[in-house]
Amino acid sequence: MKNWFKRLHIWSLQWANTKWGIWALVICAFADASILGLPTPMLFLALTLLNIKKAYKYALLGTLGTLSGAIAGYSIGHFAWLNAHGEFTGLAQFLFNNIPGFSEDIYNKIHILYAKWDFWILFVAAALPIPFKIFSISSGVFDINLIIFCTATLISQGIKFFLLAILTIKLGPEVKKLFEFNWKPIAIIATATIAIVIVIIKVF
Repeated sequence: MKNWFKRLHIWSLQWANTKWGIWALVICAFADASILGLPTPMLFLALTLLNIKKAYKYALLGTLGTLSGAIAGYSIGHFAWLNAHGEFTGLAQFLFNNIPGFSEDIYNKIHILYAKWDFWILFVAAALPIPFKIFSISSGVFDINLIIFCTATLISQGIKFFLLAILTIKLGPEVKKLFEFNWKPIAIIATATIAIVIVIIKVF
């Protein structure tokens, strides 16, 4: 299963240098936010480097693709994740067992985060090294208000894509180094910063 998933990553990135690249970005963003973990940021960077004049267009499409996928993930969580007895459905078990990024342990951790931070965790999700599909499905399971969910997703994911677009425009070819860059320290710092902002908002 892991080899299949790795091939899927490579295959999705290969679409960047074709005339279907823009559609591949939308589909990749949709899948990444709903059920499959795909390298959407890397595909976005590859597309932007090939046509830097369309950076903001790609950012908009990446954001909208993610939002539509997040709504699909929310629907899965709301209608098909738990049965009437509060137990995981066959679909949930299948995803836990076969799709990288899904696990009961991560699901339980997200549950705790939602209980503590409510929808604010969606803003932090853009910087966390956890597939966004976990958050979109969990939002449906925990019955987060759909309008609030969509607003938080649109803002957080929009900020992520447009920051990547600005970074690519400003740095140009230097962005290629990001393909082999370790994002984990940056993700931790970004998450901590956003968490502090959320605490301030909640307190004041």
